[in-house]
Amino acid sequence: MDKPVQSIGDHPLARDVNAEHDAQLSPLERICKSIADWTGAPLALLGAVAVQFVWIVVGSLTHWDPFPFAFLLTASNVIQLILIFILAVGQRQSSEHAELRAESDHEAISRLLYHQEAQEQILLKLAAKIDVDVTAVRTLIERLASEDPAQAPG
Repeated sequence: MDKPVQSIGDHPLARDVNAEHDAQLSPLERICKSIADWTGAPLALLGAVAVQFVWIVVGSLTHWDPFPFAFLLTASNVIQLILIFILAVGQRQSSEHAELRAESDHEAISRLLYHQEAQEQILLKLAAKIDVDVTAVRTLIERLASEDPAQAPG
């Protein structure tokens, strides 16, 4: 006997798009993703603000990097230039992942709609066999099937 399905992730027709996407990433893309995830965190923002504040205070007091803090500005610009490309790679990965999820959702919804249509036909045939008047239900199903979703109320 088949093992019962425990969760949606265990279902044979459900794709694990997260695992698929992770398997497609190169080692360099994984590193970029990690850096992009970390730099997008609030803790990274607080860390950057703290480092710059400490640098300005220490640079002003010791005259090691006095106002206008040329070394701090240069270092910040270099880091920003590098992060621009890392974040671009991370954004591309997010876009590819979203596209993979959308395709998977479309497949799942298509299967569900096909399954629902098959159930409707079975129920209508069963109702006809036991002489139940299904005219109103059949009319409703046909109207819903032919209705343009863009013009539906709601």
